[in-house]
Amino acid sequence: MSDAKPAKSPMDPGYLKTEDQSEPLKDPEKFRSVVGSLLYLSVVARPDIANSAAILGRKFAAPTESDWTAAKRVLRYLQKTKSCSLRLGGAFEEPLSGYSDADWAGDLRSRRSTSGFAFQFGGATISWASRGQTSVTLSSMEAEYVALSEACQEAIWLRQLLADFGERQAEPTTIKEDNQGCLAFVRTERSSRRSKHIDTREKFVQELCQKNQVALEYCPTELMTADILTKPLGPTKHDRFCGLLGLE
Repeated sequence: MSDAKPAKSPMDPGYLKTEDQSEPLKDPEKFRSVVGSLLYLSVVARPDIANSAAILGRKFAAPTESDWTAAKRVLRYLQKTKSCSLRLGGAFEEPLSGYSDADWAGDLRSRRSTSGFAFQFGGATISWASRGQTSVTLSSMEAEYVALSEACQEAIWLRQLLADFGERQAEPTTIKEDNQGCLAFVRTERSSRRSKHIDTREKFVQELCQKNQVALEYCPTELMTADILTKPLGPTKHDRFCGLLGLE
């Protein structure tokens, strides 16, 4: 793939929106080998391919020719951006903060949503994840709330880790969210007909806010850095969020 035509983004935004009718891949081992390498790279250094690698990882059992083409597109994107590095440092006074987002029912095959979060400390992105949610959610607010609960778990762990390094966080960790309904639901004690089915494990977000360990803040969608971790984006949006993550 070293001489392949470079790609401007790692995955076609329509990849999950079309029904796959291509033939099963004759050699699935090569697909698993490539995607395994992409997953490793996405975890240690390249958050910009985290969502693409996670989506392809769902196809391990029975990949098709279409999936193989999608995997090769990620390689073509990496060929174009192989000089990119993740910036560390630059704003040492900035405390730990995060972004949380979800793509509701984005996978038309399973109708499950995708959670994404990113955390920054001292001007650098230090933690990120793109994960398929384990169950189908019935509204965008619920999908966002599930993603927010996962981000809060990561925030608590990072606060403990930083405390071990002598960087104790005196103020609540700000997590930015772009769904107003989700923020309103956290602040209210009432449960409506639309929300009372949400599992009680998600309720612990309210408790963290009450304990001043986490503070929630609204963030416009166009500035939601975690958007790149929830779904494939077009080249323009993808490049903008790469810059917000600190990829240069």
